Amino acid sequence: MNSYYIGVFCLTVLALFLLFGLDRALSGAYKARRSKKEKAASMKLRKRSIVAKIIQRQRTLTAAARMPQAVYYTMTALGAATGFALGKLFFCDTFVAVITSALGAVSPLFVLALMITAAKSARADKLRSTMMILSNSYIVTEDFLKSVQDNADALEYPQPFCDLLTYTTYIDNSVEKGLRRMGNQVDNSYFSQWVDALVMAQRDRSLKYVAKSVVDEMNDAHEVQQESDTAMFAIWREYFTLLILIFSVPMIFRVLMNPAYVILVTSPIGKLLILLLLAAVVFSVVKAMKVNKPLLM
Repeated sequence: MNSYYIGVFCLTVLALFLLFGLDRALSGAYKARRSKKEKAASMKLRKRSIVAKIIQRQRTLTAAARMPQAVYYTMTALGAATGFALGKLFFCDTFVAVITSALGAVSPLFVLALMITAAKSARADKLRSTMMILSNSYIVTEDFLKSVQDNADALEYPQPFCDLLTYTTYIDNSVEKGLRRMGNQVDNSYFSQWVDALVMAQRDRSLKYVAKSVVDEMNDAHEVQQESDTAMFAIWREYFTLLILIFSVPMIFRVLMNPAYVILVTSPIGKLLILLLLAAVVFSVVKAMKVNKPLLM
């Protein structure tokens, strides 16, 4: 009998739950709580991922630039100290100085990125010149290995082609395999297309002009890049001139309008404006660096 009453009681409670929608309410509360936990975990993961991205970026750039970690850490320390000193000089506030110190600490990443971009651009230009020499020679000789041998001293980017000669001479005399292997040694889209054209020309000599057309496209991209670099140089010059004018305003206030300068560096609104200014500068620099990438890479 007791089990009968317990069963009736359980069914009654279940009916009340379903009748008043308590099951949906509990389910909604559980989902909301779970969503908050997932959101909090996502925020933690996002914060960690930002730090992880910076660390990964640092490792990638230092490895690409072949810079010792000790040198990079020294640059980071100097950048942080310089940022803190400039923050104190311009804004006379420790909190803002800490922010500028953090920006100074990551400034070596931008320097490394510019150095690597310049090095890649120079390497792509040497590769373009080498491809031009070999393409013109190959049209005449119809023997790519002979073209490489005849122009070995004139090549500005000789390493992959010397490796090709070594591979075909001592390991495998298949020119197609050697070309495929050479194509994997250089990370450049035009070079990959050029190698594909050379491979096709080994089977059909009439396709030897296709390799020259790829180099012509690369030359066109080089001319466009030169025009872009000229335009970007003028834009960067105006940009940095504007930055100098912007950051000179606090010093002008400090000398000519000291009460306004005190309000700027001590009031919460003034500090917020300074932080927004620094954030806008960093955002604009990052966007400009992403846009101004070499076309030949």
